[in-house]
Amino acid sequence: MSDKGLLFKLQENLGSNQRFSAFYDFTFDSSDENNVQGDNSSSVYTGVRVNSSYVNDPSIHTGFLLGARDSSETAALMKASGILNGDKLNLISGNFQVPLDGLNAKNMSILIDFEFADGDVDDGIIMGCLKTGEETVDSFQIETSEGFNVGVTDRGHLFCQTFGPDGDSIDVNHSIELSKRNLIAVSASESFIALSIFDYFNNLVRSLEIPVDKNYIDSSSVLNFGGSDTYFRSTNNQTPTFSGSLNNLAIFSGYMEEEFLKDLGEGLIGDYSFTAGSTTTKQRVTGYSDTIVYKTGITGYDYVSTGTLQIITGREEFTGRAVLSSSESKKEGERYYKYYTLNNGSVKTFYKEELGQLHSNSGYIYYPTGENAYDTLGLNDISESIETYTETTGITQDKITIDLFGKTPLTGTLSEVSGIVQTPLQESYSISTPASSGVNLVGESEDFKKNFIYYMGGRS
Repeated sequence: MSDKGLLFKLQENLGSNQRFSAFYDFTFDSSDENNVQGDNSSSVYTGVRVNSSYVNDPSIHTGFLLGARDSSETAALMKASGILNGDKLNLISGNFQVPLDGLNAKNMSILIDFEFADGDVDDGIIMGCLKTGEETVDSFQIETSEGFNVGVTDRGHLFCQTFGPDGDSIDVNHSIELSKRNLIAVSASESFIALSIFDYFNNLVRSLEIPVDKNYIDSSSVLNFGGSDTYFRSTNNQTPTFSGSLNNLAIFSGYMEEEFLKDLGEGLIGDYSFTAGSTTTKQRVTGYSDTIVYKTGITGYDYVSTGTLQIITGREEFTGRAVLSSSESKKEGERYYKYYTLNNGSVKTFYKEELGQLHSNSGYIYYPTGENAYDTLGLNDISESIETYTETTGITQDKITIDLFGKTPLTGTLSEVSGIVQTPLQESYSISTPASSGVNLVGESEDFKKNFIYYMGGRS
C-alpha cells in the first residue's frame, strides 16, 4: 500500500502526477510533528493527516481527524493515536474530513480502501459531501443541494444518494455484495456518477452509473469519510454513520474511467518495487573464417642412422712383445731362446733366436766330449743363470667404421583437400537492462475474498 505505487501507475499511464491531488495512509508515528493541528481562534486541537509528498501539491488537502479533537494538544494527540490503530483509521470514533481546496465534487475521482468492523454490516455513509438547503427566489422556496453521498446498505450493497429536480434519489449497486475489505472507486462527472467495485481475484469491475444534474452536485467544500452533513437516516451534521475503518484513500482531479481506476487501485493496495539498471557484456558471432584442410599421409622417405659397423680393410700382421719374467739355470749346451724387439712403425713385435748355452767365462774353447755322433765337443759341465721371457702375441689389422642407415617414411600434408574448418569470428557487445519498477499485489488477501454468509451479517 503506497503512494509510490500510485505515482508509478499515473506516470506509466499519464506521464505525470498532475491529477494526483491527495493520498493518505493511516500509520501513526508519534515522532511526526504533523499529527495535531491547532485552531488559534478557538483553542481547539485536531488530529491531522498531511498530504503525501508524491502528489501534485502536497501543501494543500490536509485531512482532519474529527474524532481526535480536544482543547489540549496532548489530549488530541492521544485521541489520534487511539483511532489510528493497526495502520487503519477507525471511523466509528469520528469522520475524516478533507477540504477540497479547488477540487469540485462534479469533476473528481476517489479510490477508497475500507473494511467493516467485526460484527454486523450496518448501513452508513462511507464518503459524504451532500448538503441540502432552501433558497428564496422571487418569493418561491426552492430546495438546493450540492455534492452527493456514497454508502453501504445493511445487505452489503453500495448505494449513491443524490438530490435533483425531483428530490432525493438513492441508487443501489445490487450486482455484487461487499467483502470484509473492499476497494471501491467513485468517479463524478457533470452528467453521472460512476460507482465501481474492484474484484482483483477474478479481474472484474462491477460499476453502476447514476445520472445527475450538474447544478445539484456542483461546489461543496469538504469531503467527509464516515459520515455526511446530510443523510436520510440522520439529521446531525457529520454524525459517524459507518461502522468500519479506512486503510488508504486517494483523490484525483477530473473524471476517470473505471478500468483506469482499477489499474490505479493496484498501486493503492500493492507494493511498489524498484530495480536499478545494469550492463552485461556478451559475445556474439559476426561471421566465420574458412580454413582448407588437406589430407595427411606419407610424403617421402628419409634415411636415419641405425648404428655403426667396423670393417677390416688392410693386411694382417703379427704383433706382440716379450717381457722378462724370471730366470733359470742352464748348463752349457742346453738350448734356450734369446729375444729381440722389432719396431716397425705401427707394428711392434719381437723375434727370438734359439741358442745353446755357453758359459760366459768359458773362453769359448770347446773340447770334444765324446766319440759318438752328435756328441758336443768342447762343452763344460757347468751351469749359468739365463733370463726367461713371457711372450704376448697378436695380429694387427687395418679397420674402418661405417654408419648404418635405415629407411623411414615421412608423413605430412598432401595436396588432396579433405574439408573446410570454419572458425567463428566474435565481437563483444553490451546489453543494458534499464531500471525497472512496478507494483506487486502482495500481502494478506483473505479479507478481500467474497464470503456472503460471513460478511452479510444480521439484517436490521
